[in-house]
Amino acid sequence: MTTATAAPPPREPEAAVRATARRRTRGSAARPAARLGLLALAVVLLAGCGVRPTGVLDGGEAPGGLTKGMRLYFVSPTGRLEAVPRPELTAEELSFPGTVIKMLTIGPVGAERQAGLVTLVRPDSYEGRYDARFDGESVTIDIPEPDLSPTDARDRNLMGQLVCSFARARAVTEGRGAKRTDDIRVTVRSPDSRFGPYVCSDFLG
Repeated sequence: MTTATAAPPPREPEAAVRATARRRTRGSAARPAARLGLLALAVVLLAGCGVRPTGVLDGGEAPGGLTKGMRLYFVSPTGRLEAVPRPELTAEELSFPGTVIKMLTIGPVGAERQAGLVTLVRPDSYEGRYDARFDGESVTIDIPEPDLSPTDARDRNLMGQLVCSFARARAVTEGRGAKRTDDIRVTVRSPDSRFGPYVCSDFLG
């Protein structure tokens, strides 16, 4: 008696197999490229909103180096002064002391605030106002806070914010890139005291 043997299933044509493999390969290669494209788009959108995805804090060159662009100084969660860039501020704008006071009052923005930076310059907290005068390589800052003490951490950071930010601004406007931040001497005057003259590096480290 002869036993019937089932016929093997029909084989897929070789050309169809190769086409399917190519489609799978293209799909696998396209997925990483798509992910990279989405990541690049996200970075562009964040930058457009004024948020820096990485490198929020930018101490820049040391105060003893030549000045390259404006930086403001804010206080970090560890109680140290940190410099952040403000490249959009021109030398002409920085020639007006009110520009620096306004920017310090506004304080950190976006990712800087998320990193924990704060400003201690708050004109509304006291009677009187902040003011400053430029005279060559010297700056005199009048502040409304009474009873300042250079040995108090908060008071010292407040003065450091002002001294370093104004010294930086003056180096930009006076030297046009040929001055060092520490070439500028800054005196701070409160209603009852006078401090300095200081240089920025007195408050760093």
